[in-house]
Amino acid sequence: MRFLLRHMATTLLLAGCFVTQAAAERRIEETIAYIECKTTSGQISRGTGVVVSRQGHVLTAKHVVPDGSTCEASLAVADSNNTTRMVVQPTNLPVDAALLRFVRQQDYAFVGYCALEDWMVRQSIFVAGFPGQTETGAASFREGILSTVFPNAEGVLETDGQTVAGMSGGPVYSRNLAGLVGIVIGAEFAVDGTVNYYGILPASFYASSLGMSPAEQPCYFETPEVDFRDAATGIDRSAWRAGSATIDLGLTSAQGTCFLREVSGAFDDVADSVGVSLSEGRYVIGGTNGGEALHGGTARCVRHP
Repeated sequence: MRFLLRHMATTLLLAGCFVTQAAAERRIEETIAYIECKTTSGQISRGTGVVVSRQGHVLTAKHVVPDGSTCEASLAVADSNNTTRMVVQPTNLPVDAALLRFVRQQDYAFVGYCALEDWMVRQSIFVAGFPGQTETGAASFREGILSTVFPNAEGVLETDGQTVAGMSGGPVYSRNLAGLVGIVIGAEFAVDGTVNYYGILPASFYASSLGMSPAEQPCYFETPEVDFRDAATGIDRSAWRAGSATIDLGLTSAQGTCFLREVSGAFDDVADSVGVSLSEGRYVIGGTNGGEALHGGTARCVRHP
């Protein structure tokens, strides 16, 4: 009996469409907006926003968009010479949030919101934005955790994701970049000048009022182990049988680790095999069959924390 790990072609059999980590990062970069708003007196306010609709709606902090100001923005890079005019959209939210829309009509890459649940406390986040006086024009990413999922009286969540001037209104993504947790609001300072906490406005609390869509993929998982059981039938969706197509396990090497959980059936030929391997950076399970008897196996996948 031989169990061979081989490089195998990918066939999507699990429900849903999974994107690679590299593709997720490219899409995320395309959703970050550098914003400049000018008041009637000529004062300029700078900040960050995030595209939240295919039509080009951009969510940002209200204090980035002073009343009566005109705004422009550029995507993915802070470039004052390559901005596009935006229109301020009406909102009646009692929190520090504003909605803009690009005048240019096209299909925009956008990010859906993450629904927050109690168990998500201490989950990792990525805070993004354009710090003031940025030399490269590139967005800055800061890693942190959610200190709570319950907003305070101002509708703000506490986090330790450090932000600086210019990052106000910037997106706060889940660690896997699947969705938008919220936007940067600012910081709460103690009397001695130290920071008590950094604040973010949770997107899911105001998503319906802003016309936002939920994230297509889960932002967080309550347990690290992937559950392959079909909710309706109880069948293990990672189960491969000889003669079947290779199964994509829905996890990349950057997201976790997959390996054989168990094997079954008879291996009656030297060419018989079953194994878990990487195909184009994604874990798959499959094998070969050279004999008459059938065999198979199931996989186990564990996500990185």
